[in-house]
Amino acid sequence: MDRRSFFKISAAGLAGLALPGELALGMGPKSIDGKYSVVILGDTHYDDADPLKYHKGYTDPSPERLANHQREFVRNGQMWAGRSKDLVKRAACLVDDDTRYVFQMGDLIQGDTADAATHKRFLEDALNLFKNDLAPDLPFVTVAGNHDLRGNDDAVCTQAYTEYMSERMSRELGQEINGTNFLFRCGPDAFVVVNFTKPKVNEITALLEQARGARHVFVIVHSPVFPFDHPKYYWWYLLGNRKDSKAEERRKMRALLASLNAIVLCGHTHATEFMDWRGDGGRITQMTMSSVWRTDSQATYRELASGADEYCTLLFKAKPELATEANKALFDEYRAGIREYSTSDAAGSYKLIVDGPRVYVDFYAGDSSRLSKRFTLR
Repeated sequence: MDRRSFFKISAAGLAGLALPGELALGMGPKSIDGKYSVVILGDTHYDDADPLKYHKGYTDPSPERLANHQREFVRNGQMWAGRSKDLVKRAACLVDDDTRYVFQMGDLIQGDTADAATHKRFLEDALNLFKNDLAPDLPFVTVAGNHDLRGNDDAVCTQAYTEYMSERMSRELGQEINGTNFLFRCGPDAFVVVNFTKPKVNEITALLEQARGARHVFVIVHSPVFPFDHPKYYWWYLLGNRKDSKAEERRKMRALLASLNAIVLCGHTHATEFMDWRGDGGRITQMTMSSVWRTDSQATYRELASGADEYCTLLFKAKPELATEANKALFDEYRAGIREYSTSDAAGSYKLIVDGPRVYVDFYAGDSSRLSKRFTLR
């Protein structure tokens, strides 16, 4: 059997795909008890060097925000003219006979479109490029990021994303997908995909409860579930905000994830960050991934902070005025449970390996052919 035939069979069977009713009952195939892998890209912000291809007619009522977005168009054009293509080529080399899926952690595209038709075309072009260049025969799974839903009218772009991805993810996974929160299984393991923008807490909770009893529960979400150590983004995490007005919901979600001993795979921060946390009677392990390769230096893995004592200290150094009592209390609330922590601005490609009870992620910075860092998740 050739490799293409093998993957056609695996997409329907070995990947753990089942009828929707079987999934709802937790009856997915249990044949994968040993080793398999998933190749992962973090944020990609796919774009074209010509901003008129996808951004024609785009505008924003805030001149400052519009100027910032236009700078991002230039950044993306430069990345996709060189570094990003090299990164994808490197990621393609990580695919082997054990690989079951390719994941992308949201912000698939830059967004910032003028209408629904352009938005869907943008998504289609990006997803086809990644799928064809990485592994045409494998399911490609992505999660909603904030850029994926952004345009002249965010509601229009959100609806366009939901319509397109519901149909596309249904085809990729071989099961009916309705919306941007969904569950699929790979043998004894469950993968729960979560839309962090305006999160539907009841829907997410129900999916997580369906996953209970799986060997490993993986949560795929664009944003982290822990506050991030950056003055601009520290508050931008699942059910988080600057005023922590959803603290009760945030803690309930954290306790639910801990009760599942969840492994969270995320992006959003343009960083490679690892955290292993114990609390609420359980464990949450988070791996944050980035494929936004802006500078040469990001092709080298170097830790900017590590260990519980250094968690969320960089933002205070950058902006001392953020060292408020409320912020200190928030970060201390999480710091107490940290067993391992590290953060780096390195960008690249990632390979998740599940080997029975063992789970780890191999990281390749930039387009490096050599392993940059191994993170042990379980």
